Amino acid sequence: MKNLMTIGAVILSLLFMTGCDKETVIPGQNVPTEIKNYVSTHFPNCSISKTIKENDENDEMYEITLSCGVKLEFNEQKVIKDIDGNAKLPDSVIPSNILSYVNSNYAPNFIIGWELQSGNQEVQLNNNLALVFNMAGEFLRVDD
Repeated sequence: MKNLMTIGAVILSLLFMTGCDKETVIPGQNVPTEIKNYVSTHFPNCSISKTIKENDENDEMYEITLSCGVKLEFNEQKVIKDIDGNAKLPDSVIPSNILSYVNSNYAPNFIIGWELQSGNQEVQLNNNLALVFNMAGEFLRVDD
């Protein structure tokens, strides 16, 4: 009986591992140029600490960790889709309509996260409030 349970656990583990995304750590010299350019433009005082390339059945993406604690996520076209930090993000990474709305309606708070999500954009403020905007940067709602 004990052997049967062990075999079952091994089979479940193998099934679980084959269904997972494949992650590969990318050496600094192999980070795509588009991503390096984005980092140097918007985060000039930070360097890339770690790059992980994830492949699943449908697409690939890049997860970047910066020396300043910011995490970036790029899609397979190397376009930014998620930015997470714990301090104020540079104004240059936030669409101008969204930045103006937050500065006008939520001062003195600031944006610590931005994400493309289901055809919308979401920003996270330093007071843990999440605001949802459409792709044109028009305010839609406060998210729970």
